[in-house]
Amino acid sequence: MKDKYPGWYPKSATEASALWDNAIFVPDANVLLHCLRHPAAVREELLRLFNALKASLWIPYQVGLEFHRNRLDVELGAQDAYDVLVRDQEAIIEKARERLRQLRAHPTISVAKELAALDMFSADFRARMAASQASHPTEDIAAAVARLTHLLDGRIGDKWKPEQLAALKKEGEDRYNKKIPPGYKDAKKDAGEFDKYGDLIIWKDMIGKAKTEKRPVIFISDDAKEDWWWIHKGRKLGPRPELIEEFQAGSDQNFHIYEFGQFLRFAAERFQEIKAGVDQVERSLEEDVRARRKQSEAAEANETRAKVRELEDERDRIVGLLSGAPGAAVPVATVDRAALRARLSELSAELETLTPSTENATPALVELRVGASDDA
Repeated sequence: MKDKYPGWYPKSATEASALWDNAIFVPDANVLLHCLRHPAAVREELLRLFNALKASLWIPYQVGLEFHRNRLDVELGAQDAYDVLVRDQEAIIEKARERLRQLRAHPTISVAKELAALDMFSADFRARMAASQASHPTEDIAAAVARLTHLLDGRIGDKWKPEQLAALKKEGEDRYNKKIPPGYKDAKKDAGEFDKYGDLIIWKDMIGKAKTEKRPVIFISDDAKEDWWWIHKGRKLGPRPELIEEFQAGSDQNFHIYEFGQFLRFAAERFQEIKAGVDQVERSLEEDVRARRKQSEAAEANETRAKVRELEDERDRIVGLLSGAPGAAVPVATVDRAALRARLSELSAELETLTPSTENATPALVELRVGASDDA
């Protein structure tokens, strides 16, 4: 039965380990960028790992392109962080200062003393950021880029021709509409014409490389989305079954995927030169994952707030039309009241999903619920 449904049987540790002897190792762009964003000791261990893999290391052209597109964001973002943190910290401290200045007579709080403490903290923080900025490892990071460039020389796939990209776009639209992995989670990307098909390009190139070399592929990725991973009740079991089956059908070879932290643990057992530093690398990677998750949550929260505002604006327009409020854009006599009430109910339901409960709801949402009931 296993030979008929190969993707639905997660690889055992022994089966996955057996692939290492002959596999092509393909890191994604974000994995390569880890060589630039971490402290010196971690950068060195990561470069040591890639050097150990060198004989079997390879990347599709798209991976290299994404690395170069994002490299300056990583480098300059790190350089800008000092000033950004000082500016953000000053804004928070200034709010605290203003609260203290507004404080009326208090039995225990000395406004002057607390203002002085805030000034001292702020000055100390600015000094530490200035010292860190002065010692920013610009040259060391440039050297890391040079080492990566040397490691990957002759180990990069070919650039796709325009006619290949045009054909892929047509196929990609169909795959994404049907949620065929990988890449469909990027369907809403609104960057370049072909950017949302980056994962699909990488996927096609890995299949082609495995077929040409007659070797399995191990993909090392920081992409945690469901269009790469088989996730059951929050647990990652391995590559999506569809990916295993498509890869075997297209190349007659096996495919496996690791998160970078997981890959490091297995690599440390095989390459003794990185074993001593793997714990430090893992800790740094975990901190980066936590920070990335917080960024993602903040972006999602901002998107949700914008969506709520948009829905509330539409709600207000509908309520105005139904109530015949002065200034309504549409004459009251032409209003389809039944359709508007139906849409009001839809808005109520949609806003309900964006706010967890009435207790946490905005006053506008509570008003909407009452208004929808009164109009029904």
